[in-house]
Amino acid sequence: MKLLQLGQLFALPLQAAIRAQNLALQETISFIEEFGMEKGSARTFSLRAERIVEERKIDPETGESKTEIKEKPLELSIPLLALVPPPVMQLQEMDVEFGVEIVEPRTEPIKSSVISSALKGASLAPTLALFSPLGKSNPTTIRVKMKITRDVPEGMARLGDVLVDLLSGKTPSASTGAQKKQAESSLPVEKIRGIGAETADLLKKKGIATVMDLISATKTNEGVKELAKTVGVSERRILGWRKKAKLLAEGEK
Repeated sequence: MKLLQLGQLFALPLQAAIRAQNLALQETISFIEEFGMEKGSARTFSLRAERIVEERKIDPETGESKTEIKEKPLELSIPLLALVPPPVMQLQEMDVEFGVEIVEPRTEPIKSSVISSALKGASLAPTLALFSPLGKSNPTTIRVKMKITRDVPEGMARLGDVLVDLLSGKTPSASTGAQKKQAESSLPVEKIRGIGAETADLLKKKGIATVMDLISATKTNEGVKELAKTVGVSERRILGWRKKAKLLAEGEK
């Protein structure tokens, strides 16, 4: 039986999980290419039907309106992948349990340019070992139980949502953090309750045209005092506007 380093033995279940996920992904891609694509374009399902529409026309002589009911052709073209989703098998969690028999303990110093020399220790990864039956009773045998979980990065999750919307013919609804922030920052200052058109004009002359502009201008006590003097309201009123502006920026009502 071939001896392996302890680090390699622990890595084998991880490598097997990655390999299994890769094979499942290849099956999904194969399904998409064979079933959902044709010469580089998405295969579609076409549906033709007749729909009833009402048309209102005005008689040029009498000026009276008249409603006519007509049948008009309707044609829909839907991607097949929107009707029959591809089989996606993803490894979310895997439990692995095995025994390891230590044959020859070995250590090597941990090398790192980040950790100080005082905290550096030794690694047992080079220790020679081999897989052992779990039921075997041996003082050199250790029982290993591993739990492998899959975590999808947020960026990949967002990309997946966008692709699903595109395949189903919808307008992508997922927005990035930058897009959301841009939308919040473009809210006009009039959206703040209590700020009318005249007050908004005064604020815009001061360079405060959006909700985020007001939040930025009232970060300090000096900014609050100066704005209160410019608009001709109390500092308490300015602080109230700031609070409402922050709620709008956070998407709260």
